[in-house]
Amino acid sequence: MAIEKMIMFNLVAAQEEEHKILEQLVLSEKMHLNFEQCDNHYLTHQYETTITHKNLKLEAEETKLLQNIDMLLEDVANIAQGMDINPQIAKDLELSFLEAKKELDKFQDKYKENISSLKDKLELRKKLLFISHVLESINKKNINFTQLRELEFFEYQTGLLSYENRLQIKKNYENISAVVIHVGNVEDLKEAVYLIIYPKKFTDETNQLLKSLNWQPFIIPDEFHGNLGEVKQEVDIALAETTQEIKDLSTIVYSDKEAKQKTINNIFTRFELEKKIQDIQSKLLHGDNIFILNAWIPEKDKDFIEDKITSVTDKYVIVTKTAEEAGSKAKPPTILKNNKFFKPFEAIVQLYGLPSYNEIDPTPFFAITFCLMFGIMFGDIGQGGVYFLIGVALLKKNKVAGDILMRLGGFSMAFGLFYGSLFGLEQHQLPWLPSALEGGPLSPINIMPILMCGVAFGVAVLSVSYIFGILNSLRHGDIEHGIFGSHGIIGYIFFMSIILTGVSLFGAIPLSPWIFIFIMVLTIIIMIFKEPLTHLAQGKKPLIKGEVGEYFVESCFEALETVLAALSNAISFIRVGAFALNHAGLFLAFLVMSEMMNNIVLKMLILVIGNILILTLEGLIVFIQGLRLQYYEMFSKYFSGEGIPYKAVKLSKN
Repeated sequence: MAIEKMIMFNLVAAQEEEHKILEQLVLSEKMHLNFEQCDNHYLTHQYETTITHKNLKLEAEETKLLQNIDMLLEDVANIAQGMDINPQIAKDLELSFLEAKKELDKFQDKYKENISSLKDKLELRKKLLFISHVLESINKKNINFTQLRELEFFEYQTGLLSYENRLQIKKNYENISAVVIHVGNVEDLKEAVYLIIYPKKFTDETNQLLKSLNWQPFIIPDEFHGNLGEVKQEVDIALAETTQEIKDLSTIVYSDKEAKQKTINNIFTRFELEKKIQDIQSKLLHGDNIFILNAWIPEKDKDFIEDKITSVTDKYVIVTKTAEEAGSKAKPPTILKNNKFFKPFEAIVQLYGLPSYNEIDPTPFFAITFCLMFGIMFGDIGQGGVYFLIGVALLKKNKVAGDILMRLGGFSMAFGLFYGSLFGLEQHQLPWLPSALEGGPLSPINIMPILMCGVAFGVAVLSVSYIFGILNSLRHGDIEHGIFGSHGIIGYIFFMSIILTGVSLFGAIPLSPWIFIFIMVLTIIIMIFKEPLTHLAQGKKPLIKGEVGEYFVESCFEALETVLAALSNAISFIRVGAFALNHAGLFLAFLVMSEMMNNIVLKMLILVIGNILILTLEGLIVFIQGLRLQYYEMFSKYFSGEGIPYKAVKLSKN
């Protein structure tokens, strides 16, 4: 149940080395910056005169360029896009800022014009291909576009209409002051080609009508002359020339792509680094000669970070504090640290929330209890094996999902062996399959023992949940909730009193239920008075803050809610046993249906369909029910999920 130990790292250094230090810290990817400033004003005055400086400034050229870092990154993106390159963060930084700028200038001088020309030629080819395609679909071969352009009192348009809109234009023939000629069909686009000739004085009227029909103008450039065949020939010649030009330009732009990728990556990395440094610098505290940086770092990385700073300068002071020394107001970020078995379940825990730094990490407890719940409710060697194999298949595409399915499948197989169940067939159908409790109290025919085992399991895991909640509260010095609260020590005693009252009523223990009822009443009274009791223990006054009447009304409602919650908590775990019974019962229904069939093929088909439904539908329901028990019955006892995620400063990766 580990959370990585963090320390507050305060760095005071000379401004002359600020850029170099920040460069090293960003590249280290170990620092979660903290801009709360804490006691930095004190540090500023303390070390202002201690650390000497030369007041070195960046060169004027570099300073001016850095002010336009976003434009430079845009230039890199454009040149990379033109070369079909996706810029990536380079592992090793090989270029200084000015060197990166010079390399970018070289790329632009050498390739920018070619990239622009290639882009234009590609658009032109696309346009010519469309023109050629439409011309091929026109069946009126005697159309002369040169003569149409030379009409003195008329204008013409060629264009496309969808098959649906053809009906609309037919209905409006009598209302159109134009000659409308259907000249062909573009079958793959499901569009009809029309030639429309109209008097110039009706231009606006015609355009309005065509617009209402989603008219797509088909414009043949003026450089193509003559009849349909001549225009088609000229278009094909232009298309061939354009295709050759694209081929020549592509050879220049896309050649030696691996080397270009490496250079682009180095330029991009340097510019991204400079942008990140600028962003950090704008948030740091500066004195006359120094700057101060606050960050949270993993305790184990302290020496590594200091070595990075030492490689740049010896003019610095580092002050570190543990999370405890930083005080209660400090909020360290959380890094979860779990072994390989538990780690995949961090993703499910974080759907609820991230543990705060001083909280117990619920991941190991969640992983064990969730896998146990799933195995109990869905125990089957064959069906569990299917989940396990699906998990193995998913490892490359989604490792977390694959790992979780493998673990759930493994527990399902283990409990399937315990139950003696293979693809729903029980031990009496498979005499060669051993059952750990053959004919015992957990046989599927013994319903009540199985349900009671579910409740017993619930009491056990809820007890651990209460303990975790108590420890979390006491860690934060919260006596009110840790001792007197509904999820504290008194709350747990109340919960166990309810359970023991029920047990004694059934005669399972030789004690009167009135003893436990008395304890229940006493603990409820203590929970109602939790605030005054806490203040009394701490020696604080007044014992009740605010209106006394309002406090007691609110506390009584909270006590009622506690009673209802405690009753429902344990009862909720009946569903663990219920789903175990449901799993066996559901397959039994399919087994009975299969036995009603005389055809062996139909028998097998029903059993296969039954297993598929159980694997998909019931498997999903069991997963959701297990998650519900964790989130609502258990997490509510001990897990707030209000942690701050650890976000180390690093360069973004595309």
